[in-house]
Amino acid sequence: MASDQSSLYGKRRTKTTKGPDISNSSNLAFTSQLSSLIAQDSNTGRGRARPSKTPKTDLFAKSNKGAEKRVASDLKDEGHTQVHKSSKGIGHVDDATLSRSKRKMDAKVRLYNDLKKGSHLAADSSDEDEEPSHKKARGEDYYSRLRRKEKEGLVDFDRKWVDEERKRDGSQDTSDDDEDDDNASQVSYEDEFGRSRRGTRKEAAIAARAKEEDQGRVTRERWQPARPENLIYGETIQAEAFNPEENVATQMAKLAARRDRSATPPEEVHYNADAEVRNRGTGFYSFSGDQEERKRQMEDLLMARQETEQQRQARIDRRTEWEEKTNHRRRELAELRSKRMTERLLKGLSNEGLLVSQPKT
Repeated sequence: MASDQSSLYGKRRTKTTKGPDISNSSNLAFTSQLSSLIAQDSNTGRGRARPSKTPKTDLFAKSNKGAEKRVASDLKDEGHTQVHKSSKGIGHVDDATLSRSKRKMDAKVRLYNDLKKGSHLAADSSDEDEEPSHKKARGEDYYSRLRRKEKEGLVDFDRKWVDEERKRDGSQDTSDDDEDDDNASQVSYEDEFGRSRRGTRKEAAIAARAKEEDQGRVTRERWQPARPENLIYGETIQAEAFNPEENVATQMAKLAARRDRSATPPEEVHYNADAEVRNRGTGFYSFSGDQEERKRQMEDLLMARQETEQQRQARIDRRTEWEEKTNHRRRELAELRSKRMTERLLKGLSNEGLLVSQPKT
């Protein structure tokens, strides 16, 4: 029974014995010895280390979306082959998209042809003979766009034109061809100092502009309005405004007669009290519409006001006079009272014998 009490449900309780206390020094020595044995075993082992079949998960190992596809497409050697697609390959295209694409392509073709012809240089030139015929129909914005495209473009149209001229002429010597092409692209012009020069059309246009500026005739752009010549600067009295010509004065009189048809001066218009309900206000007075009656009413009101002011002033004067009389009566009563009190005091002192009468001299 004692054994049953020491166990639970007939099962013997396991003995809990306290193990030996391991110090920190012995634990450190055991760890160092174990690590040296592991290192020695790895050095003396045969065979090479094989990579794990399950790679470790790395945060930066995940590639970007579509990066592998882009790399694969870059590695493809399709740069040398140009693939043309037909309407069957690209599917159905609506008429609006097709017409818009055609318009854009036509605009690009015209832009390329104009750059190839050098229209952007002709727009800057002051030579009217070399000006293209389509310049009048197009605005200066188009030529500014051409110049911008020529600066931003990767094609040297001047060099291309020279190469085409060289191929067309079919010269024998390359150096002679270069010299002829350069001479063909140059024109003769006169600079601002009167010297004859030879250069490109752009240089000729710049020299012509400088010459005109030197002579005081600055060329105006077509899109800019002409500057007026009869400007007035400073304080100026325009005598024509006060002394106009005869025809101008007649016209002004006609305009004034047509515009001003009302009576001069305008008739007097007064407030009509009968048009609105205004008879309940304090001090309300409805004036008559007749001028004579209105004047008489205003005179009566003025007389009533004067009488009221006179009565008010008379009342103020009477009150002031009454206040002065009252104050004077109060002062007299105060003096009489003080005199009687003095006499009463002297009479009391004489009765008690305190006051010695002085002998008469």
